[in-house]
Amino acid sequence: MMHPKRLLSLFLICILSLCLLTGCGRKDDDTVQELYIYNSKGENAKQFEEIAKEYENISGIKIKVVTIGSGTDHMATLRAEINSKQPPDIFTVQSISELQEWKDGEIVVNFSNSDNLTPEFKELSENVDSRLRLTTDGENSFGIPYCIEGYGYIVDKQMLIDLFGLSTSDVILEDIRLCSYEEWENLIKSIASYITTGQSGGVTINGKFYPLASGKPGLSQNLCGIFAVAGDENGKWTYSDHMLNVALNAVFENPAAAKLADEAKIYSAKNALIDYAQALDLKTQYATGKDGMITRGSDMISTSNNYEAAIEKFTSSKALFMKNGNWVYNDIKAKNPEMAERLYFLPVKMPFKQEDIMVEGYTVAQMNSTIPVFVPMYYAINNNTSKAHQQAAQDFLVWLNTSETGMRYITEDCAFIPYNIDAKTTKGDYSLATSIIDYFKLGDTLSDPYHGTPNSWSSNIVGKKLYESYMTKEVWTEKDYEDIANFALKQWINNLEE
Repeated sequence: MMHPKRLLSLFLICILSLCLLTGCGRKDDDTVQELYIYNSKGENAKQFEEIAKEYENISGIKIKVVTIGSGTDHMATLRAEINSKQPPDIFTVQSISELQEWKDGEIVVNFSNSDNLTPEFKELSENVDSRLRLTTDGENSFGIPYCIEGYGYIVDKQMLIDLFGLSTSDVILEDIRLCSYEEWENLIKSIASYITTGQSGGVTINGKFYPLASGKPGLSQNLCGIFAVAGDENGKWTYSDHMLNVALNAVFENPAAAKLADEAKIYSAKNALIDYAQALDLKTQYATGKDGMITRGSDMISTSNNYEAAIEKFTSSKALFMKNGNWVYNDIKAKNPEMAERLYFLPVKMPFKQEDIMVEGYTVAQMNSTIPVFVPMYYAINNNTSKAHQQAAQDFLVWLNTSETGMRYITEDCAFIPYNIDAKTTKGDYSLATSIIDYFKLGDTLSDPYHGTPNSWSSNIVGKKLYESYMTKEVWTEKDYEDIANFALKQWINNLEE
């Protein structure tokens, strides 16, 4: 009879042999039959499925894609997926605050010191512009940019032509881009009066007088208000995240600066946040309703006054401006293809004073004449899947960002702007991309410091407060501006440990 210890040893040898033949779990599997990609950019869910099918046809590797809806807090879902039996090989990281969690848990591959990079992927990652890297220290890199995006107040050039009786919009667009906040405020109020009274008059923009056309010709007859605003709870990111970000650029030059800021530095942003609240007050005073301008209150926060409704108002020419980014292009094109080719970005202006601006070299004029252009999110590779899966993930990202087919999906199907374009020689494939590249060529675009603030601070904390306490309040005072700023700063400090 075999000795029990020898029997156990023989059993373990058999199990080990079986594991070597068949693979025990994904960590040690050297064959890749399926690649799992977690995508948190809901705007391109359909297009990403098409990308996956195309790559599957080319590589023979099945692609599983899970996409989380736009505006959804995706981190809880991603945490569950990361800890599941089949975690994603590639997942999206939206900010350096999110990165910190995956970095601390050693879940994300560090492209700067990994010995498991293919030569093609190593070249791809090393060629990411230092300004666009996903990093907490300026040295290590953890992601491949999804694309670059920009946002501002979108305007239909034809609407400006009709409003002011012009033959072309080029000169007035440049004057609005360069005008002061005071002139911007007067422009809004003058056009609002023109809409309600029909009296033409005119307005001074960048020091030049522009008379409004008499008789409301062309598209101007459709105007019901100035801004298409998504005031409902799900739309709170549209008046918190990105508008807050413009103000934060006055104090923090990039996300890392915001992430590393101490309490004193954070509190130095108070005046900039007061400026933000004042600019938001102006915007929401002149919002477009279904048939006319609406006031803050039940109509503003109604579930019917949502993101889709804002797009509908803008595409039907009921609103002059809509604060949004180039990601909305396909939604606009689906509703009004002709308008989609006439769009341009104007800056989100705020009543900054020079003493409010802490970033060296920035001026009030610069802050109010350009738009934020940045990376909205990154592709990261899971460090806890097998080496083979990690390399398969690298192959996919190289294909997506360098092949003719992959780039076509990025630029045409998704209507994204590739992060690796040459701004000096590249022309956008559609109106909003062209507009962003025009700003990019100027060389002084704003950054995305709000991505360095605590997770959910801008939308789920500040945005929620605005939705509950201020979008329901018809008149705002200077005290309200200060209260909004104080609340935002206090909550930032309270959530520093995230």
